[in-house]
Amino acid sequence: MALSVALFFWLNNCRTQHEQLHQLMQAGSTNNRWGYDTLYFTDSLFPVVTVEAENSKQRWLIDLSLPCLYTSLIHPVVQLPLINAAGDTLSRSFGYMPPLRIGNSVFEGIGSGLLTSAAQALLQTYNIQGIIGANLMQHSTWYFDWEQNCVIVAPSPEKFISLPQTIAIPFNRNIYRSPKWQLQFNRFPYRLVLQPSTGFAGGVLMDAEFSANYKSFMYDRLLQTIAFPESIHGISSGQGLYMDSLQIEQLYNFDNLPVIRSKSSYALLGLTFLHRYNFTVDWRQRMIWLHPRLQPNQRGSIKSQRLP
Repeated sequence: MALSVALFFWLNNCRTQHEQLHQLMQAGSTNNRWGYDTLYFTDSLFPVVTVEAENSKQRWLIDLSLPCLYTSLIHPVVQLPLINAAGDTLSRSFGYMPPLRIGNSVFEGIGSGLLTSAAQALLQTYNIQGIIGANLMQHSTWYFDWEQNCVIVAPSPEKFISLPQTIAIPFNRNIYRSPKWQLQFNRFPYRLVLQPSTGFAGGVLMDAEFSANYKSFMYDRLLQTIAFPESIHGISSGQGLYMDSLQIEQLYNFDNLPVIRSKSSYALLGLTFLHRYNFTVDWRQRMIWLHPRLQPNQRGSIKSQRLP
């Protein structure tokens, strides 16, 4: 009986913690409802921008697949761990971070994870102080322009979605408000649920469940080691293949996209794919619009189309 009571209170506490985290990830606002802010990237690979936090200029990484992460919290609320793809703990608690000025916009009341000392040390090697995550980004529209090496923070997507040959792909969200897509390889009957990530340098990172359950998708004798730059997600190489096609909603894309197995609890679609398009993300419409680049800088060629 005592064990049952203890289990009940433990489960109830877990439920309460997740409910608090859900509310925290929805919180916040921005004071800029009409203007456009252009932020130029300060890194040659990742979208790192200069912002202002706690009266100092800082470099923060924009990552669609993570919540905001910072070195200090105004008010801790939830004690829950955030684990990256390599199994490292990025944060053990969540609360409200200090106001963040991005261009002319100030974001306040935003939920954030408190970076662990190990995660802080990793980011500091790249002179990065924090992560601009999906739960902050949901309050604006974000247009990533790799050709101009910048991101534009806008009040709405209308200025961008009328661009020629734009492909619109809807998304769902996880608890951190990160977009989720379903991806299919070579018309393989099972779909991989993954998160587009501007903080992961690879192509497709399959999660542990997909890697284990669908081994017939990749024959061991054909696997090769694929490496890519280190990132906050902790994985920089793995066994995989270059795939010749993928399908995400209405997009059917032919190219050599690196796909690797992993033991991660989540799957990612990284910059090897995302750099092939300029793109717009808007949480109110739950849509990502892909805009073909004028001068693609990528491995192989791209032939993209809407499916009939």
